Amino acid sequence: MVRIAILTAGHVHTPAFVKTLKGRSDVEVVGVYDADSAIAEKYAGELKAPVLSCWKKTLEDKSVDAVVVTGTTAQHDGLAAAAARAGKHVFVEKPLATTGAEAMRIYTAVQESGVIFQTGHFMRSDRLHRFIKQEIDAGNFGTITRARHSNTHSAALGGWFEGGYEWFYHKDKAGGGGFYDLGCHSADLLVYFLGLIESVTAAIAPKTVTYSQIDEYGEGILKFKNGVLATVTGSWVDAGNPVTCEIRGTEGHLTVMNGQAFYGSSKSKVPGADGKQPVDAAHFPAGLPHAFDLYLDVLVGKAERKVLVPIEDALNVAKAMEAMYLGDRLGQWVKV
Repeated sequence: MVRIAILTAGHVHTPAFVKTLKGRSDVEVVGVYDADSAIAEKYAGELKAPVLSCWKKTLEDKSVDAVVVTGTTAQHDGLAAAAARAGKHVFVEKPLATTGAEAMRIYTAVQESGVIFQTGHFMRSDRLHRFIKQEIDAGNFGTITRARHSNTHSAALGGWFEGGYEWFYHKDKAGGGGFYDLGCHSADLLVYFLGLIESVTAAIAPKTVTYSQIDEYGEGILKFKNGVLATVTGSWVDAGNPVTCEIRGTEGHLTVMNGQAFYGSSKSKVPGADGKQPVDAAHFPAGLPHAFDLYLDVLVGKAERKVLVPIEDALNVAKAMEAMYLGDRLGQWVKV
């Protein structure tokens, strides 16, 4: 039985994580810590676990195997790095940190300790995205030249953060706004497809719709180490997002529209890869569980570490996001 401590629980995704934990018989939640006692009491009650009064003492407890860090982004650095140094396996919600320096501290602690690490980039598990990765790795796009991913919703328009998650639109707690929160998913997915990002720039929120104190949308431009040029979009103020992904190469092209893959490749043997109609999802590889479920599966020995997001990728995305904000301020390219 793997023993897990929840160290901060103020993220909008925490209710789903708690539901997952309640449904598993192979892990035990030893307690919940949050600086906000009401939050700690709420989730401790749901999990029938004690409220933890001191996260430092929890990390000293040799019977605790792993931690879940799912509070404000600003809380990640100290907790996740300390947990790794204490030999605890670590799940950290995304974005990994508010700055590249904080992300580097987490990276260093994980690398030096050798603990299991996972972050909340769940899009890698999607069947369609695994199909794209499969076709890229098979060389069926030829030389990839350009890529694009857009990740948006209407949180700011719909008031999704009101009632306990207001920290999302305060930069000191979140690190950034709509572009930071959602753009990091797009950046991670492109890293999954294409490898590490080399340099970036961006144009971020010249005006706002709801939250005047933080950005609500932006567009980033990325240069990958393999020469691919790409763009990413993150926004809290979009009424819709029908076209989410594009991959362009010398021998293939793919567009994801309304969740369907329109794919044309002169090399692929996938039926329907003529670009004229969506590829039947029956030809996609199986999807994987959510990133959080994968973390738990690896902890209990049901899956291998290779299904997790590599810490190198997580660091690269965190540094790229920070660099895009700097590129926007300076009006120039920034090396990641």
